[in-house]
Amino acid sequence: MREIVSSRLRVLIALAALAASPVLEAQEQVPPLFVDKIDVNVVNVEVFVTDQDGNRVVGLGIHDFEILEDGRPVEITNFFATAREDRLLRSLETRHLVPEEQPSASERPSLPLDQQLNLIVYVDHFNLRPASRRRLLDELDGFLEDRLVQGDSVMLVGAYGTAEIVTPLTRDSQQVAEGLDRLGRAATHRQVDDALRRRTMRQMNSASIAGELESALHFVRSYVQNTRAELQRSVQALRQVVRSLAGLPGRKAILYVSEGLPKRPGEALYQDLLDRFGAPAFGEANNSGLQVDPWSDWLREDVSFILDEIGREANAHQATLYPVEPSGPSGASSLSAANFSAGAGTAGPTALDALITQNRQEPLIDMAEATGGRAILGTFAFGKMLADVADDFDSFYSLGYQTPQQGDGEFHRIEVRVKRGGLQVRHRSGFVDKPMAERVADRTLASLLFNLEANPLGISIDFGQPRKEKRGRYLLPVLIRVPLGSVTLLPVDDRAEGRLQFYLSVQDRDGVVSDMHRKPYPITLAGDQVAAAQGREMGYAVDVLVRPGLSKVGVGVWDELSDSESFLLKQVRVE
Repeated sequence: MREIVSSRLRVLIALAALAASPVLEAQEQVPPLFVDKIDVNVVNVEVFVTDQDGNRVVGLGIHDFEILEDGRPVEITNFFATAREDRLLRSLETRHLVPEEQPSASERPSLPLDQQLNLIVYVDHFNLRPASRRRLLDELDGFLEDRLVQGDSVMLVGAYGTAEIVTPLTRDSQQVAEGLDRLGRAATHRQVDDALRRRTMRQMNSASIAGELESALHFVRSYVQNTRAELQRSVQALRQVVRSLAGLPGRKAILYVSEGLPKRPGEALYQDLLDRFGAPAFGEANNSGLQVDPWSDWLREDVSFILDEIGREANAHQATLYPVEPSGPSGASSLSAANFSAGAGTAGPTALDALITQNRQEPLIDMAEATGGRAILGTFAFGKMLADVADDFDSFYSLGYQTPQQGDGEFHRIEVRVKRGGLQVRHRSGFVDKPMAERVADRTLASLLFNLEANPLGISIDFGQPRKEKRGRYLLPVLIRVPLGSVTLLPVDDRAEGRLQFYLSVQDRDGVVSDMHRKPYPITLAGDQVAAAQGREMGYAVDVLVRPGLSKVGVGVWDELSDSESFLLKQVRVE
């Protein structure tokens, strides 16, 4: 799906009698409105508490915790606790004491919407081998069945360069079982990367025999460039899925199944170059006059800044990451003695395999620590490790506070302390305080992907006649109607003014989502026109480029003055 290609701002009058003299004038530039607004942005932090032996600690109250944002204490305004023993939660406000007597099972309330768990299983086919994936999927079947029995919602996602929702959020065990089967039959890519690395090492071996360092560097550079490009695609796909969760109510956890992401794409081959040509060749000009210091710096480049975006995105949307690396205790060897000459050096396939494994596991550990999750690495005991993950889902504390920030778009560090001694806490490292406009865009995307509609503004969507464009695409006119009576207008001198923002995205028949289109829409009415406009509509029209077949259009409208939001979906078939 390509992004929206054109838009036009215009006024649409619902009543034909008003067509010749519209009451609403759309302004691209109007004087600013100064309105006293207090935006309440509550940050929720899931906290897991254990004793020194790793056992879960339950029964703590709100006064046992303190939260610091960027090193400054903040007041805890929301408190929620649960223990695995009963799996049912009870919500406590800061001004209420924890009741001494627990209610009976029949009296316990069901899970509140904001504490229900959305569990996303993200299978990164591009960074998996078939055998590793099959090994874990066999274990996941029973684990997910248990989560569904507990009342969690499950979504299955497969990614091969781009992410595809295989099973939308559901509590239907049959749908999940069918989705796991589909995930198990998809193509994988890690074995292709293994083959490319082996080929590169054979080329390096030939170059070392001939004493051609420059040729060897060329082979390594080509491999590193390809690996880095693939890494960026994998990160972008995962970030898009994480971002789509922003508008989902409830808790969000992502089980990220992958054999890791390369933190230093050229590290292993750089080490092999050192072994083959010797360290002096990398510290001074060789016989041909080639100076390789700049190459060595480039080959050892750490791309953590790319990988860190995953954790930042997850923290921005309060999602917890649980990476699962299913290759086992020692990983599947991608190298062999055949790739090394007898005098190739001391590293050998075993040492390089260990280096590759460590390089790929470090990002998994980093993303788990940043978001308060845990990483499952170097084990075939998936059942036990998944049981530990289930403990996180069933035994935790949720602390909420009102951030003093106002959507500054910056990352803010969070620290949670337990006042009782000898206890360990685990939680996300911080959050990104996104501006309100970005949050509405995220919720529009979530509405589109998860079929979440809310329409307090009473908006509607109409489509015009599509026009065929080049390469079999169509230009589809979309009209978003808004009743003027639902729009907040502020008197300013002899007129009334309002502020809307329109958001629109399209998902095509293959599940591909367009870029988000956003348009501010200022409104100005003459004072004597306000009463007459209350029973009428205004609207915004935009042309979108779509593929033939069935598409889904998702629209969000934000009334800035009242902070009201509407999200609406409508399907359209273009032939």
